[in-house]
Amino acid sequence: MLEEVAAMAATFLLLTVMVQVATAMTARSATDAAVAAATRRAALPETDLALEEARLKETITAIVPGATAVTVDIQLRAEAVVGLVHIEWTPPGPVLVPIDISVTAEVPLAVAP
Repeated sequence: MLEEVAAMAATFLLLTVMVQVATAMTARSATDAAVAAATRRAALPETDLALEEARLKETITAIVPGATAVTVDIQLRAEAVVGLVHIEWTPPGPVLVPIDISVTAEVPLAVAP
């Protein structure tokens, strides 16, 4: 009887970890797509970087449920635009540990022909 309870507890813990890893991969993928899109928009001429940062932060909080501390930074460099996002993400279910997700995207500046 005790072995069965221990096996059930171990199975539950393993399933919890598997679900959290799968949802973390989904959250990472969604964040990566959002950062890439925002960085491409920011690379266009005469783009307001502050507006793009606010838009990116709003997008990430909408598409990544459980994102608590969202830090967004879009930097204009000499030949490129770099988008940086750091998220502290709380997975669904029992929280074993909060997960940190960091994403970076770099896009060359768009110039008129």
